[in-house]
Amino acid sequence: MIRHKKKKLIYKFLSFILPFIISSILITSVILSLTNYNFFQKTINQDYRNIIKSSAGEIQLFMDNAQRNLESLALLMASIKLDPWQKEIALTAFLHTNSQFVSIDLFSAQGEKIVSTISEDRPPDNTAPEMFAKVLSGQVAISDVMLAENDIPHVLVAVPIFSLGKVNEVLWAELNLKAIWDVLEGITIGDTGQVYIMDLSGRYIAHREIDRVLRTPPAEKPDILEEIRGAKVPVEWFEDKEGSTSYNLGAYVPGLDWVVVLSQPGTEIYAYLYRNILWAVLVTLSICIVAVFLGWSWIRRFLVPIQTLHRQVQVIGQGDLDQKVSIETEDEIGDLGSAFNEMTDSLKEHIAREVESARALVHTKNLAILGTASSKVTHEVGNFLNNTHMALSGLKREALSQRGEKILKIIDNESGRVKEFIQKFLQFAKKPDLHLQKTPLDLIIKEILTIVGPEAEKRGIEIALNWDAKIPLVNIDAGLMSQIMNNLVKNSIEAIPGDGTISIKGILENENLVISVKDTGAGIDAENAEKIFEPFFTTKGVKGTGLGMPIVKTNVEAHGGTIECRSAFGKGTTFIIRLPIDS
Repeated sequence: MIRHKKKKLIYKFLSFILPFIISSILITSVILSLTNYNFFQKTINQDYRNIIKSSAGEIQLFMDNAQRNLESLALLMASIKLDPWQKEIALTAFLHTNSQFVSIDLFSAQGEKIVSTISEDRPPDNTAPEMFAKVLSGQVAISDVMLAENDIPHVLVAVPIFSLGKVNEVLWAELNLKAIWDVLEGITIGDTGQVYIMDLSGRYIAHREIDRVLRTPPAEKPDILEEIRGAKVPVEWFEDKEGSTSYNLGAYVPGLDWVVVLSQPGTEIYAYLYRNILWAVLVTLSICIVAVFLGWSWIRRFLVPIQTLHRQVQVIGQGDLDQKVSIETEDEIGDLGSAFNEMTDSLKEHIAREVESARALVHTKNLAILGTASSKVTHEVGNFLNNTHMALSGLKREALSQRGEKILKIIDNESGRVKEFIQKFLQFAKKPDLHLQKTPLDLIIKEILTIVGPEAEKRGIEIALNWDAKIPLVNIDAGLMSQIMNNLVKNSIEAIPGDGTISIKGILENENLVISVKDTGAGIDAENAEKIFEPFFTTKGVKGTGLGMPIVKTNVEAHGGTIECRSAFGKGTTFIIRLPIDS
């Protein structure tokens, strides 16, 4: 039954506490995951934008530097009058100092080659007539990307040389784009992400896969390329390719009409994030499991003292008030156990007082009934004894035989004994009327010792009185207290068969006067010691009435005190009286 109740209490605790703990863990985990996702998204976007801007900037810078170098050469040749040999030397020197150029030629405005750094004849009108016409109009012309025989990408750059405000000659250079390829190859974006270059027609200018540059025809101008061209910041979009979604980010390179595009599969972008989320889920589940286990263990450990308290309270509830609750925890449960022990002690004392009060009430009631009955009996017996005494007085004046006088003496002794018994019986049955006054109790005891001392000395019994000088005057009835002490001392003398000692001691103890009368007599066995204060119980045989000690107890209790007997057979007897100082 206790185990069942314990389990129910554990389940109640768990059902109340664990949902809060687990909910807090889950909510915290979700919030952290969302925060991590948003932070990751912002970080990815920012990093990719930085990459695309950096790539576009490097490409733009590369092309601008190449163009400026050619324009500087054109200005130099326009400002200095050079013969063909000097022009060839100038072009060769320029080619050696600018390794990004593969070759450079000088053409007249009519398209005739003047100087070339390569031996083969390559008329510009056969390769790029549109470019040549643009240069003749005074503009710099750049061709589309082409591949050389060694699959190295390159473009043609044409710069006009002015003379007297007219285009007199044209610098025709082949620019190696391997540096741009190196830039793209140096950008690592995961395992499959990459950066490539397109023109506004959708043709690939630079790509890791050379085949796309060679064989992929220009697509119809997609709207996204026009959007990228008109945007001041990189533009992002998503494309579905082969059943997966890829993330794309594009930036426009002014002057070249190129678009630098960063592309990476979405699964790869979020793989790290998903892996972190998976770990977060696993850690959250582990924490929840640990929380459940710790909660279960903690609650079980928390309920152990409660179970102990419940079990011990049940034992106390069955009437064993001597049972103590033993809770060793230093918390509210331990305080509850201590309070319960105090309550048990208080209840035990209350029950003892109630039992004693009930016993005293019954004793008083019995005494009242016994007093009423004894008054009537004593009246009738007294009349009989008086008549008998008068008859005996008359017979004593008559001449009787020796036998008659013997019988008369027996009747006289027996009537006297009956009269003494009736007097003691009346004293026991009737509650004494106290006449209290402040009296030194040790003086009363000394008077009694003066009376009984000779008899005790004659029998070899030594009586010692040890009285604390700090004991004040006691509010008592001197006559009754003299009778109490006289009875106890005489009983002690009678209990000592030969030589012995009687020790009378008086001390103060918790606002009470404690008087002990201890003898070295034969003692009383445990069974008779419990009956010593019962009416008509005596250990003296026919010599005792069994009313002496009950009368002593009645007189002590009339003073508001208590008396107890401590005795063991063969070890003497001690009577202990406790009297309040202010009765």
